[in-house]
Amino acid sequence: MFDRVMKQSAATLPLVVAALALAAAALSLQVPAAATQAGDAVIGGRVEIGVPITTRRALAPYPARSVSPDSLAPPSELRHVVVYLRDAPPQPGLAAMKAEIRQHGETFVPRVVALTRGSEVEFPNEDPFYHNVFSLSRAATFDLGRYPTGVRRRIRFDRPGLVKVFCQIHSHMSATVLVFDHPWFAVPDEAGRFELRGVPTGQREVTAWHERLGDTTIEVSVGAGRSVAADFVLPVPKQP
Repeated sequence: MFDRVMKQSAATLPLVVAALALAAAALSLQVPAAATQAGDAVIGGRVEIGVPITTRRALAPYPARSVSPDSLAPPSELRHVVVYLRDAPPQPGLAAMKAEIRQHGETFVPRVVALTRGSEVEFPNEDPFYHNVFSLSRAATFDLGRYPTGVRRRIRFDRPGLVKVFCQIHSHMSATVLVFDHPWFAVPDEAGRFELRGVPTGQREVTAWHERLGDTTIEVSVGAGRSVAADFVLPVPKQP
């Protein structure tokens, strides 16, 4: 467009200038959609798990490496749930987070981590033998190589999505990293309570996800400055 404008004759230049001025004025009134999304509403609620879940324990193929079952039991399966806005638009200028997934007792601890795009996760090896953390996920593909006890390695997650993490040496080890391009997500506490703050107004889809039970989504109406309840049961009860 600008090449054509430069080729206009001097007689039409004032009209071109006027048109460009009007276009610039119109653009100055437009606010990017992402910049208008943040609000002051709160979505809060509770997640319940309606079925028994067998705790995954290390296979301990080497007796000398076995650890006590108590040290492998998670504090609550609810800590393996992530609640998030499913229809949230990408947000610019997200604050990076730091997280840690330990390799302890031939397990990843914690097994589920949620963070913003651009955040880093450290993988310290707390076992008295080698581990090799890797992922082949679309959102992040990496291989941290073999490293011994006391060493920690890190990876930065620059793309939103679900990242499955494994150990090349111990095939029973797995973890999940959920990377978001917005700030509206939370891991419930041990009682299942969660809260999403600063939620944009309007009809919103809220999803509760669990690595083994799948996910369920509900729709809520969010008003400015209001608190909205969103409760979940995983998995979704079957209809009679």
